[in-house]
Amino acid sequence: MKMKLNPPSRAEAVRLMSENPNLIRRPLTISGERLVVGFVRGQLEGLLED
Repeated sequence: MKMKLNPPSRAEAVRLMSENPNLIRRPLTISGERLVVGFVRGQLEGLLED
């Protein structure tokens, strides 16, 4: 969908994700004020170290 070149508005992004759940990167990991989107090993390990 070439969204990196032409990102949708927030409202349009929410609409697109509700219609196409595969657009949502998983997992969503929240630790306090920190959020890691997708499986990013280094960032997830960083949550454990804090």
